[in-house]
Amino acid sequence: MKKSVLAAIFFNVSILGFSQTAEQSKAIDSYIKNVIQINEIPGMAVGIVKNDKVTFQQYYGRENLETDEKVSSKSMFRVYSNTKLIANVGLFKLIEEGKVSLDDKISKYIDNLPKDWQNIQVKNLLSHSSGLPDMLDAKDLPEKATFNEVIKRLSNEKIEFEAGDHYRYNQTNYMLISMIIEKMTGKTFEEYILENQFPESRNQVVFSSNSVEEIPNRVGKYNYNPEKKLY
Repeated sequence: MKKSVLAAIFFNVSILGFSQTAEQSKAIDSYIKNVIQINEIPGMAVGIVKNDKVTFQQYYGRENLETDEKVSSKSMFRVYSNTKLIANVGLFKLIEEGKVSLDDKISKYIDNLPKDWQNIQVKNLLSHSSGLPDMLDAKDLPEKATFNEVIKRLSNEKIEFEAGDHYRYNQTNYMLISMIIEKMTGKTFEEYILENQFPESRNQVVFSSNSVEEIPNRVGKYNYNPEKKLY
């Protein structure tokens, strides 16, 4: 009799738990669809992880506006500036190994730098306190410009402030960090990161610093014009 009662209680609790989960998923799904509609979002992948378990996983919309390919588990979303954290880990591994120092001048690792860049230190790159001109502000740079071409173009711009005096989020800093990593490892930035941070999941990760590289299932990036209501 006791076993039957316990079984019934367990069964009822399980049903209650399932019902709550189903209701939560329904509420989350409704909220996301509303956000997509309000913000005119072409496609989205949403996952919720709790206590190391996936409690919600759903895909919405299209990978890009040029095709009808739906967002799925194969869709490749860019992680954008999360790569700065990945680059930091890569550089600090070299620092721990004694191959690079935070106090080193970047001219120790990178040749043919403009004169005004010579005394900038590695720590200034990591802390966005270099004062270097931001490569994203140079609108005339070709998409496929090499690192050296970027440096040559930016050498025409003035240093914004003395290294260490101020903070400004800056893409040039991390281009130089990737150059230091390549110089000290003899590998491409991508190869080094994959080998040291994603060795067991290389087949599941695409790590590329080339924004125009053709990658299957890459989700498109669009800017929305609210006045024209167009991407």
